[in-house]
Amino acid sequence: MSQENQLFGLVIPGNAVRTDFVRADSAGLKYTMNLNVKSNPSLIAEIVFFLLPGAQLPPSHGAVLYWQFSAPTAFSGGGSSSGFEMLGAVAADRPSGVFRTGWGQNETLLTALSSGLNSVVITLGISLEELGSIRNLEIVSRGVEDRTNVAKKIALDLFNFLQSFDSGNSGSGLMTVPNNVFDRW
Repeated sequence: MSQENQLFGLVIPGNAVRTDFVRADSAGLKYTMNLNVKSNPSLIAEIVFFLLPGAQLPPSHGAVLYWQFSAPTAFSGGGSSSGFEMLGAVAADRPSGVFRTGWGQNETLLTALSSGLNSVVITLGISLEELGSIRNLEIVSRGVEDRTNVAKKIALDLFNFLQSFDSGNSGSGLMTVPNNVFDRW
């Protein structure tokens, strides 16, 4: 596919922008890209996926990003592929996203990598799907919501920890805690 027909871009932190997605079907609704990651792919926590400027998706469609890994025959006795898993989605009203890969917690991928196999290949797949279907998957804002939920859980954990020191004698709405409470946390 020539550069002017590209619709998508991808950034792995510390690497150059990639736009070399290849059309995988004649209808132009599916695209793939192989990542021959030289370093350990489990260290890639996030990727940035975006629509290129001027990219025109079919009306009322968005792009869902998936991934899978494949390992050589030595890993499984006949070759192995993990099956595609969803990462996130972009659309005209949200043309870019930062998505957590989860590769560092994927047991099957970690097993393949720990087997000393240097030829594990990550394949990214893009499927153009109707916006209604994408909304039903509840993935459009997943990256932002994940970070917000993590921050909320940390704040709640801190609050509960602080509250465990309070004797209740400080008055309404106030909490008394030791000076070194953050060192203890």
